[in-house]
Amino acid sequence: MIKLLINDFVYEVKEEILSYEDLGRDKAYEWEKCFFQWLENPKIKKKNIKEISGNKYYLIKDESEIFDIVDEYFDAVERKKETDYWKKFQ
Repeated sequence: MIKLLINDFVYEVKEEILSYEDLGRDKAYEWEKCFFQWLENPKIKKKNIKEISGNKYYLIKDESEIFDIVDEYFDAVERKKETDYWKKFQ
């Protein structure tokens, strides 16, 4: 299990989003905004978030999970299903 500080996790995902020509900078910043809204929503159980010594971490099994997150986001954008993406996000 890899622990990434939340800001490091967001950076990694945004960098991967930027590598997709069809997504680009606007979608990277939109993902970031929506992620922080998701993170702050107290109604959502967040199984991949751990707080340790006052720092929040996003837990991933390996780096391929970052690619999976972005691939799923790309698919959601293409299908115009971004709301569904965030409903299922973990």
